[in-house]
Amino acid sequence: MSIKVAVALSNALFSEGIKKLLDGSDEIRVTEIVRPGASPARANESSRPDVLVLDFATLYGTFGEEAPPQQMKLVLIDTGCGDENIISAVISKGVKGVVSASSAPSALKKAIRAAASGEVWLDKLDIKSLLAGLHTIRKRKRPALSDREWEVVSLVGQGLRNREIAEKLCISEPTVKTHLQRIFHKLDIRNRPQLITFAIRYSNELPEAGAAG
Repeated sequence: MSIKVAVALSNALFSEGIKKLLDGSDEIRVTEIVRPGASPARANESSRPDVLVLDFATLYGTFGEEAPPQQMKLVLIDTGCGDENIISAVISKGVKGVVSASSAPSALKKAIRAAASGEVWLDKLDIKSLLAGLHTIRKRKRPALSDREWEVVSLVGQGLRNREIAEKLCISEPTVKTHLQRIFHKLDIRNRPQLITFAIRYSNELPEAGAAG
């Protein structure tokens, strides 16, 4: 029985290229190419693929705040999105496979087979980066953030955008941005995916949003 695969990359030409790479395999069959900007969740409803191959832009841009369905096994094509972003994708989005864009087609097929069987497959360099990143996160002591800043961190970790955080906390969007700037400075991080990774690490210690005055 062949593994059904949907391809959802932010570049339609690349999606077609991935399809051609996989079409020669007897055990892997591309059942759908999701056009850029369309929701990959619809592919799960229509063609019911075993594995969804996608890139970072599709993972965070198209899915938005919604988490991928649990039954949807994701293989991420790493186009140089950065170690911290990969860690965030694996932890917060449940990515089962990570393959570098420079890898051989055989690596992608291995990742698809592993993901379809419920295993995790990462390029060797990605494994090293992932473990190093997780180790760094675990070593960090709980930083001194204000109650409101912890609330913002919690909502970012849930996937909310600035406008939604502002509505949730009954504050202005510029105030949210100010909080984020202070949080980034205090935590010594540079971007939102890193903050998502941090939020997951401290998920058990985060306050309920709206609790602060």
